[in-house]
Amino acid sequence: MTPHLDGAESDTVPTTSTHGSSVYGGRPTFALSRRDDQDGGAVTLYELLPKEQANARHDRLERCGRNLRTESFVDVFGDSTAGPVEQWAWEDWTAVKIARLSGGRLRSLLPLLREELDAVGLDVATVTGTGDGDVFLPETVGVRLALAFRGIKPIQRVDRMRAFCRGLARMGDEECYYWFAKCRSPSSPNGEKALRTLLTDHL
Repeated sequence: MTPHLDGAESDTVPTTSTHGSSVYGGRPTFALSRRDDQDGGAVTLYELLPKEQANARHDRLERCGRNLRTESFVDVFGDSTAGPVEQWAWEDWTAVKIARLSGGRLRSLLPLLREELDAVGLDVATVTGTGDGDVFLPETVGVRLALAFRGIKPIQRVDRMRAFCRGLARMGDEECYYWFAKCRSPSSPNGEKALRTLLTDHL
């Protein structure tokens, strides 16, 4: 059985595409977007969800005093030249913002980012070079990077940032899914802190 982002397992055999296995017909479920701003280049990670699912998650989190930042897929990626934009219909999909990184935090995460994208044949230069660029990700890669993008944000010391990313790189996929579900659960507000403690407390 295959682990899924809702924290359950499914007997459904997922469809496989160049973006990995997905219950959405091989459609990518995460995307990286690089945009230039006044501080230079920044990279944002999004989770891609059907609008109904995104709205339901937003309501669950709101009841617990937490928020979920969402944008229309078309608003974020409508002008993208990446292949998946044309390959699937996205009108009823939402881009859920996970985190935006730049500067030292992005540099500390680059080895993990490069390793993950290289492993699935995606060009990391699309989001690490100059100018705008988008990369659509398979679910397993997106889950691991979501932990990295969210978890690294509050860390101040570079050695802790790097240790955190190295720890994530060593995790198996199932462990990443476990922590991803824990970190975003309305009933587990301290999931990200617990993960940071696990991976950096030795420093």
